[in-house]
Amino acid sequence: MEQSALSRRQFLRLSATAVGMLAVTACVPAQQGGAAPAASDGAAAAPAGEKVTVTNGLTWEAAFQNTQAGFDKAFMERHPDITIENVYNTWSDHNTVVPTWAAAGTLPDMIYVHGSRAFPWAFEGITVNIQDKIDADNAFNVKGIWEEALRLYRFKGNLHGIPYDHGPIILGYNKDIFDAAGVAYPNDEWTMDTLRETAKQLTKLDGDQPQWGWGGNYPALGNTESDNAIGPWGQKLLNDDETELLIDTDETRAALQFWTDMIHVDKSAPTPAEAQGFQQGAWTAGRVAMVPVASWDTPTYAAFTNFKWDVTGWPAGTQKSSSSFGSGFSITRDSKHVDQGWTFLSEYLSTDGMIEMWGRSGRGSPARKDAYQSWIDSDIAPDNAKAFLDALDSYAVTGRPYQTLAAGELGDIIGRNMTLLRSGEGKVEDAVATIMTEGTAVLKAAAERMKG
Repeated sequence: MEQSALSRRQFLRLSATAVGMLAVTACVPAQQGGAAPAASDGAAAAPAGEKVTVTNGLTWEAAFQNTQAGFDKAFMERHPDITIENVYNTWSDHNTVVPTWAAAGTLPDMIYVHGSRAFPWAFEGITVNIQDKIDADNAFNVKGIWEEALRLYRFKGNLHGIPYDHGPIILGYNKDIFDAAGVAYPNDEWTMDTLRETAKQLTKLDGDQPQWGWGGNYPALGNTESDNAIGPWGQKLLNDDETELLIDTDETRAALQFWTDMIHVDKSAPTPAEAQGFQQGAWTAGRVAMVPVASWDTPTYAAFTNFKWDVTGWPAGTQKSSSSFGSGFSITRDSKHVDQGWTFLSEYLSTDGMIEMWGRSGRGSPARKDAYQSWIDSDIAPDNAKAFLDALDSYAVTGRPYQTLAAGELGDIIGRNMTLLRSGEGKVEDAVATIMTEGTAVLKAAAERMKG
């Protein structure tokens, strides 16, 4: 849980406010805010050549809906037998609305699926196996998508979705703060010790305008955090099967203590209470020199920061390590138009589709390497955006958990204990012991549910 950066949810609310409600074209229906699309009648697919309507459950804010409408319009001109009809949820509501649709049997033909929901929705049968469609479509070239992105959508060996966005978390820095202090910018040769010493150097707490060298985002062990927080110490949160916690080690304790001490010993990062004094976070307010930055953060920072900033590789410890994560699209069990839905997704999630939708706009870092340069070249990407690509190519891994039914419960346990460490109310030894005890129990219970 980051203290100094805007959450995705905050960004979507603020974006809508900043740009105003933009008009969208007729292919975006009036259904908004979680209203379920009408269920299709009949179990059979439409006969070949018959015009059909394919529905898509999306989460785009108003500012991005025009981009979607433009893609849909061009697609329908190429495929006059298919009409694309969109229903929009807010991002924060979508994960609740989709199971409601599923319970009512009114799922759209296609839905946005955040990587954290891909496994449980596949397990629950909300999304369907599309491996046969992928295998039969040579032009789609699924091998052009990073394996680290695909693994989020693979269930029992088969793909239940295709990612459109996948990005790592690397080091962001406020160039203005570094320039004012006459300190050289971070670079790919930095170590964790360099990070800590530079954070101390850039911290100025005198006066009524405090400045911190570090954002205070860690200790944290979520699926977009643990590989950054403990990976440089050679540690992992979970085994590959996500059935066993691996944090009961001296190295993990050392890593968690390192981040805790940056807040409470070095005083080079704001406490949670101090961070709450900034509505959009201390980093966005220009009061923090360095934070972890995900590729999907870049639209937020482009819109709401008034300082110069850039990124570089994540600092190394005994190894280079960072988390990565993403989002994608799936076809649902209620779809009566699977073939037409795949026709849409195969173009939407092709190299050209990713460039058009997310690359050139800067909206998201494409899950295909061949499309990535378009995002690097976009107006809102940082100057050294190639550092994200370097991380994906060399040391970023998909952050766990993402393939256990215990992910939500485990996240709550971890989050509660990490919050205590960041606030200075807990001890590392106690946090590790509690997570091991409570987390092991929920992982075991989830494994039993999977067997059932």
